[in-house]
Amino acid sequence: MENFENFFNNDNLKNEVTNDELARLANDNTFNILVGNITVDELFNQDIDIPLLIDPSQGSISDESKVEILDSMIEYYVEEEDYEKCSELVKLKNKL
Repeated sequence: MENFENFFNNDNLKNEVTNDELARLANDNTFNILVGNITVDELFNQDIDIPLLIDPSQGSISDESKVEILDSMIEYYVEEEDYEKCSELVKLKNKL
């Protein structure tokens, strides 16, 4: 019985959930900025921790980096079966 209780109190399992949630938030926040649903300023004015896949303080990033970010986001949303977001991201990628 002790092993079963340890499974549910496993810190590694808790960290995986946290990492999954951070990945979701980072992808969703970055997506919302890229498609114009929200600006970086509006997002940061929410007074909460904001995970992003890009560092807005960098200014500009290379097209190569943009493609890498978009590819990773497309892969993430394919795994989540959110094909509408994939479609939007592919459109953005094709504009580069």
